[in-house]
Amino acid sequence: MKPVIISLFLSSLCFLSCSSQSVFANESNATGTNLIETACQHAGQRDLCVTTLEADPNTHDADMLGLALIALRLASSNASDISEHAKLLFKDTTLEPTIQDGYGECLDHYLDAAEQLDDSIAALLTKAYKDVEVWVKVAISDADQCESALKGKEPAMVEKNQIFRQLCNNVLAIVKVLAEK
Repeated sequence: MKPVIISLFLSSLCFLSCSSQSVFANESNATGTNLIETACQHAGQRDLCVTTLEADPNTHDADMLGLALIALRLASSNASDISEHAKLLFKDTTLEPTIQDGYGECLDHYLDAAEQLDDSIAALLTKAYKDVEVWVKVAISDADQCESALKGKEPAMVEKNQIFRQLCNNVLAIVKVLAEK
């Protein structure tokens, strides 16, 4: 039940942020795609960052803070989806015990990752960008630990971990832009 509440909370925050006036005066000239391009300028996979943000309809009226909140919501939602997937496979008694245990560890790690991303929201809203960076990096570490628990034997989970890492890296890229302002 907690992932649903978290997603609703994040969606509400994003809506409020996106519907508010621009936080930064110099953003008044940069809107839509230009702002997304600026937000993703530090992303390791810049095109993927831009595509991910452009796909969300809330980004078109968002300021930089709104884009960061949207990126956090996307990462948190992804973490919740992965934890649900891990939970189902952890309960699958037809799997090898070591793989089943690995999914149990993944479940724990992704629940922790979701908590780290929740903490990041409060830090972001208070402009504690270093805290956001720390907590998002801990969430990425949780994905790494999940992958280690499965010893790379589950390609679907490896792919899910890669997507989660990229969504978290998008958050880090946007926060870097916010911190420079």
